[in-house]
Amino acid sequence: MATKADGRAPSQKELQRKIGRTRDSLRTTVEAIQDKADQQYRTVKETVSDVLDYRDEFQKEPVVWSLGALSAGFALGYTVGYSHKVAKTSKDSQFAKFTDNVVEELSHVGQRLVLPELNAKIRQLFGYDFTGLLDQVRGKEKTTGRKRLTTRTRRPKSRRSTKAPRKRR
Repeated sequence: MATKADGRAPSQKELQRKIGRTRDSLRTTVEAIQDKADQQYRTVKETVSDVLDYRDEFQKEPVVWSLGALSAGFALGYTVGYSHKVAKTSKDSQFAKFTDNVVEELSHVGQRLVLPELNAKIRQLFGYDFTGLLDQVRGKEKTTGRKRLTTRTRRPKSRRSTKAPRKRR
């Protein structure tokens, strides 16, 4: 047990007062920490909600957001495509299987969700059927996708005139 400087043990009242002061000190410290954490939480929440409210930002700067999305999509597509090309060279590549599945799933999502909405907007704005256009392109690609195996034949040399070539001045 703790003793005083004069060598006697503290009384129970003195210990209770000391415990009370410690409790009050801890309470004020905890309250200060809670206030600080609450203030920081509100600050972060405001900042994040401003950042995550991209619709307002998109309305303010649609060209910048569109170019950013286009750039990110191009970079991601190029990277995945290149990696897929490299992975295809090794047999049973897990990455090649993964990218094949991702491309297939994205194709299904595009065909079922994005394309109907896009087609409706294009028909409304420009008056033609975008899906029909894509079907035509697909049909042409199927028929012209094969390489022709023809040999080149030489044409007979044409008769040259016997006149001397003109000199340029």
